[in-house]
Amino acid sequence: MVKLSHLLVATFGVLLVLNGCLARQSLGVPPQLGNECNLDNLDVLQATETIKSEAGQLEYWDHNHPQLRCAGVSVSRLVIEQGGLYLPTFFTSPKISYVVQGMGISGRVVPGCAETFMDSQPMQGQQQGQPWQGQGQGQQGQQGQPWEGQGQQGQPWEGQGQQGQPWEGQGQQGQPWEGQGQQGQQGFRDMHQKVEHVRHGDVIAITPGSAHWIYNTGNEPLVIISLLDIANYQNQLDRNPRVFRLAGNNPQGGFGGPQQQQQQQNMLSGFDPQVLAQALKIDVRKHLRVKGPFQVVRPPLRQSYESEKWRHPGGQPQIPQDNGLEETICSMRTHENIDDPARADVYKPNLGRVTSVNSLTLPILQYVRLSATRGIIQGNAMVLPKYNMNANEILYCTGGQARIQVVNDNGQNVLDQQVQKGQLVVIPQGFAYVVQSRGNNFEWISFKTNANAMISTLAGRTSALRAFPLAVISNAYQIPLEEARKIKFNTLETTLTHARGGQQQLIEEIVEA
Repeated sequence: MVKLSHLLVATFGVLLVLNGCLARQSLGVPPQLGNECNLDNLDVLQATETIKSEAGQLEYWDHNHPQLRCAGVSVSRLVIEQGGLYLPTFFTSPKISYVVQGMGISGRVVPGCAETFMDSQPMQGQQQGQPWQGQGQGQQGQQGQPWEGQGQQGQPWEGQGQQGQPWEGQGQQGQPWEGQGQQGQQGFRDMHQKVEHVRHGDVIAITPGSAHWIYNTGNEPLVIISLLDIANYQNQLDRNPRVFRLAGNNPQGGFGGPQQQQQQQNMLSGFDPQVLAQALKIDVRKHLRVKGPFQVVRPPLRQSYESEKWRHPGGQPQIPQDNGLEETICSMRTHENIDDPARADVYKPNLGRVTSVNSLTLPILQYVRLSATRGIIQGNAMVLPKYNMNANEILYCTGGQARIQVVNDNGQNVLDQQVQKGQLVVIPQGFAYVVQSRGNNFEWISFKTNANAMISTLAGRTSALRAFPLAVISNAYQIPLEEARKIKFNTLETTLTHARGGQQQLIEEIVEA
């Protein structure tokens, strides 16, 4: 009987564990691996691997580093030279990027969405109204109209269309596919999904499985820092970042880690050539070399402050209203510029500014469950001590240098180092930190693993200390009531303040308490 009771208790315990695991999965919480978050000491991280190509390079941080492994993210920096093209690629994890430098155009492909960008004008060398005339087969169409191959100028390729309407390919109604015309004239009417301009200061969100490409249209290298949320519930694979290329190859291998150091080809190269030729309806023996300028259908370059006008059309700030169209996956905006001072959430002319973007300002972030914060502080400024309530933070320095201190749940200082351009720091959820600029301006971009990341400050007008009663502060730190009043009310700022000396003796008493 005793053994039976023990068996029942053990069975009940197993069921509780399984139920907890299933609950975590239903909530989209990935299972933690052993010792992933042993964060007794934090380090300032540098890129560990560089993959060079013909028109730029891609730099990676080791995603197996304990800090990045705990945060469940992978970080990379893309540099595209002038006229360079980042070939179509997709990931199984949500991706958020920040344009550090330069400008260009980008496009993403969302399966099932319409090709809303169309070129209605024939290219140079193609006469208006001259459709594709190729090598037809002489097969009989309706109403006795044969397929026409080497037809006369102006006659389309005709097939089994409706009465009196020639077959003009797979284009939309009234838009024929155009190819090789007579007398060697070339023409092509293109149709594709949305193409957008990107520039310095843009935050860009990419959904899992959406192939995207980027082309540098500027006169300087296009530099983009990106974060993959590999612990996101939408990634059904392991916690290794995987690159799925639709074109090009990588002889040096993929992200860090011994399992991905083999040469990588694009996905199409893995199919049998004959099968691929049948699927694409092409001659496997032929290939095409693209020459001339890079041309795609795109709108004019947007004006400055467009995003601000979008949110405040009447000139006054308003609460964003859902319009039923913005939230559709095909039409939603994928980027928002947060480098404009007029866009700042916190702004002090003599200290700096802080700007955030979340799902309230960029709805696609609700789907990828990520957000970002851009900050610039002057040489005499500091960011008041704070912690992230519901997200891990990956802080990347885009300019200048600063001293960053991080304190863990045991009250231990786990990081106290200088951070400079090109370096990053992982700040785990709940860990308090403070940033002090050194010398010139300090600039950074922070990616956070929550669509609506929230912070709580430890000093200032909106801090936890300000919300406590004086008696609580006085007894908690064993200090006189008057000193408690100074702690509570002396700092009037909410986010940024001057980095100047305080009362050292009082601070020591608080720390000892």
